[in-house]
Amino acid sequence: MSEKLPQGFEDLERFVPSWVFGTERERNAFRVAQPYETLQDFYDSTLPHMTRIAAALDVHPLDALPRDAANLLELALMAMEVAPAIEYYQAPDVPNSVAYEKFEIVPTPIRYRVAD
Repeated sequence: MSEKLPQGFEDLERFVPSWVFGTERERNAFRVAQPYETLQDFYDSTLPHMTRIAAALDVHPLDALPRDAANLLELALMAMEVAPAIEYYQAPDVPNSVAYEKFEIVPTPIRYRVAD
């Protein structure tokens, strides 16, 4: 898999190898396993780019995303996964809730396709 992002997002490429996942379950498991400081760094690095990320993704049909745009989409989805941990919980996992191991995320189909 390529670790590239579209032009203009090179400063976020350092996250691609470890932070790009194909499912919500994988994103959630990764989030709860990270130290809070690591989540904060990712959040602080990605949040200022979210409007530009949305604009960069909007020019591609979801059924034919270039690989670099798919990576960018996955980083945006990960940012959405991390945001509540930073903005509300101030912790990687939801405090005072059901144990993570008992929480089941129902798989959903991936809604995009990478162009060959």
